[in-house]
Amino acid sequence: MTGCSLWTRKANKAANNGVFYGWISESDCMAACLISPVCVAIDVGPVGCVLHNNADDLMATYNASDVTQLVLNRHCLRTSVRPVTKATTLSAENFTASTGIILQSLDKCN
Repeated sequence: MTGCSLWTRKANKAANNGVFYGWISESDCMAACLISPVCVAIDVGPVGCVLHNNADDLMATYNASDVTQLVLNRHCLRTSVRPVTKATTLSAENFTASTGIILQSLDKCN
């Protein structure tokens, strides 16, 4: 089984049209992107954390010293395999009710 890389790292790259999120750490910026259902990438560097919500923004990246662009591969989120034990098993309905997250069937993601 091959691993799925959640983030593609591009050193010294950035893109226009992002939404400034703040001066936070790279890991906090990644977490902010993961929370947003529309985030496709982040730019992190001395300018702060910038979230990209449109994949078209990434079509014209430019060189930006000390900025790292991390492109999110949401497919990895849908296909991650996690061990399930009796103690952690929840029905989709109970999970949705307790978290507010709506689960999608994997066959609809293709």
